[in-house]
Amino acid sequence: MNTQRLRLPERLYALDALRGVAALAVVFWHWQHFFFQGAVPGPLQVEQQPFYNQFALFYRYGGDAVALFFSLSGFIFFWLFSRAVASRELGGGQFFWERFSRLYPLHLATFGLVAVFQWVYSRYTGNSFVYPFNDAYHALLNLFLAPAWGFEKGWSFNGPAWSISVEVLLYAAFFLLFRYSRYPLVLSAVLIAIAGYVFPDQYKITLGVLSFFCGGLAYRALTWLLEKLPIRVVGAALVMGCGAAWWAYDPAVAHPLLLKFALLFPLTIMAVAACHQVLEPVARRLAWLGDISYASYLLHFPLQICAALLADKFFPGRSVFYQPWTLLLFFAVLMTASLVCHRWFERPMQRWLRTQWRERQVGAEMAR
Repeated sequence: MNTQRLRLPERLYALDALRGVAALAVVFWHWQHFFFQGAVPGPLQVEQQPFYNQFALFYRYGGDAVALFFSLSGFIFFWLFSRAVASRELGGGQFFWERFSRLYPLHLATFGLVAVFQWVYSRYTGNSFVYPFNDAYHALLNLFLAPAWGFEKGWSFNGPAWSISVEVLLYAAFFLLFRYSRYPLVLSAVLIAIAGYVFPDQYKITLGVLSFFCGGLAYRALTWLLEKLPIRVVGAALVMGCGAAWWAYDPAVAHPLLLKFALLFPLTIMAVAACHQVLEPVARRLAWLGDISYASYLLHFPLQICAALLADKFFPGRSVFYQPWTLLLFFAVLMTASLVCHRWFERPMQRWLRTQWRERQVGAEMAR
């Protein structure tokens, strides 16, 4: 019998590429930040934004890409870690240290950057840039990766990091379900139902729970299909079903966001994963976008503060951000900074922290 390990390779380049594109979609969505007046949205000519005709989908719906991030995380975690956690091959200490080494160094670095840049911006303009709650209390929440756990008074510091904060809670819930529950899939469905019922109240956490566990169950559904049918049949059926679902999707229906986040995004991930063999030649060339997606996601807001300061100093107003050259320059700087950050900061810090963990474990074993 073909197993899921034989069906899916150890790396799905198509999902890496999808994650990278989603990160860039968020940057387009946040282009509106340049037209804020302090923390209040200012007058924005939406269709005058650079290359709007080409990237209208990202400008209009790029914020939804965060839900896609959550679904991708759920799919990947159920795929790579669920069996190891359930069988106790992967312990809690190692699991959380690996997550910590992946997320925290860059989060801390960009939090520090934004704290400095916001201080400069507020001294220069009298207001914070977009996210206003940059005080000691919210600094403490950010230090503990908790700016989106319900303790916050509002948006603070590197605002996009709210999704990273929610990811931490999702990782903990995932580990507890698969380590201590006999029926993790049933409980995942229960969490989805609760989050869907509460949504959009407590938007940050309910969006994360809904999207993450829908992505996880999408992985289980895909592997079940692959055990029953040839991969080409599954891929073709999912592509047609996904295309039909998006074509039929009507934002005017009841609960349109729930349909998108709980059904359409997971279905899209299933279709992309099932077609990985067809997509791989192109996806391999775009997978680097996924590699730097975490850096581009966390770096784009501090870079926006710098760009806004420079524009205020050298140009008569923010209308310069309607010019195509500003978008091209911004993305060139962002992509370069993200590549450098990924290669020379993220990966070395991750390796160093994980080496420290292994050495401590070896030392503890020898001490016994």
